[in-house]
Amino acid sequence: MARAAVGKLPIASGILASNRPPTDIPKDRVRSFVGSHPLPDEGSLAAGEAALQLVDRLGRDDLLLVLVSGGASAMFEASPIPLEDLRMAYGSLLRSGLPIRDVNEVRKGLSRVKGGRLAARAAARGATVVGLIVSDIVGNPIEDIGSGPTAIDSSRGARAMQVLRTHGLWEEMPPTVRTRLEAAPAEPKLEQSVRRRVHNLIVADLSLACRAAMKEARRRGYRVRLWSTSVEGEARKVGPSFSSHALEWAPDAAAIGVIAGGETTVRVVGRGRGGRNQELVLSAANAMEGRHAVLLSCGTDGIDGDTEAAGAIVDGDTMARARRLGLDPEDFLRENNSYAFFQALGDLIVTGPTGTNVADLLILLARRRDRRAPSRRTRIGGRGRVDRRDPGVRHRGLSGRRLEHLSGEKP
Repeated sequence: MARAAVGKLPIASGILASNRPPTDIPKDRVRSFVGSHPLPDEGSLAAGEAALQLVDRLGRDDLLLVLVSGGASAMFEASPIPLEDLRMAYGSLLRSGLPIRDVNEVRKGLSRVKGGRLAARAAARGATVVGLIVSDIVGNPIEDIGSGPTAIDSSRGARAMQVLRTHGLWEEMPPTVRTRLEAAPAEPKLEQSVRRRVHNLIVADLSLACRAAMKEARRRGYRVRLWSTSVEGEARKVGPSFSSHALEWAPDAAAIGVIAGGETTVRVVGRGRGGRNQELVLSAANAMEGRHAVLLSCGTDGIDGDTEAAGAIVDGDTMARARRLGLDPEDFLRENNSYAFFQALGDLIVTGPTGTNVADLLILLARRRDRRAPSRRTRIGGRGRVDRRDPGVRHRGLSGRRLEHLSGEKP
């Protein structure tokens, strides 16, 4: 987004917050900061403070263009809370399995840029604010994407204490966080003239990714259904439910592709590694056993939880292969250790960071054995290799045998 803006528009100055250093952004006009995700770090705070300084130099004839995408809640922050306490609070929220809207409600209560504060500060100085937003949240609520730095009508943490107390997290919060929320300063009332200077537009969302997946599945000969673009809930419950229902769809079709998207949650109780996509797929392994089908779930940003994987894949042979290695999916689910399970099987999906986050994508492909399969060949061979007929798709540890049953051809 930043690259396109700098290339097309006469940008005078700017701030870029990302999780990796940019390689082609002009340093004379744009200051770059590397922040961390999912917990903020020094770079995240530096980016937020620099943005506030930039805003304080704006005037009536200036335009502030704010490009927002997933991950901004952690990588772009300015807060009166000490960093160590802020990270502790963020960590408790993320481990709790709370819906993202509740997580962001608390974040807003601790921030000087979230909840529309950045845009309000600029508009109060007479500047026009335009937010171009890539949505990674179901329903595209601008107040929750990146915790809504340009969502001028957003809540600013009014429910934060209620959220924490309702879910038993209040006592886990550091004293500085509890004090801030108990004695939050009054928010200034914004005049209508200030509100009219702020404009927001969703420029990309999960529906685009789902439609692209559907188009490719049809091209390969599958009968396709878009199941939902608003999948939510606990990952380990969504996995079995989605796979079981999807497998029964269109029983008269020779081959089906069921596409869905959304953002599930994980309640962390174990000490393992993983992410919501890996846990979702792991929970579906039993439902997939013996079926002529494959299920994929991955984050469109190429990042799932605290791992380098984007997600994982299971098929009808996963359980049999796991048993031969002495692996019980239930043991790994109890420890929130889905990463180790799929690492042992070689079934992690590793794409590297994609630079775009529109939430998570689920794809189930199945073929009925007694019906004619799609004629197009779908084969991915070798560890970490890319099928030359499908550039850009990289799977860790998948052999041609694993997707043979979907193509109807021997590799």
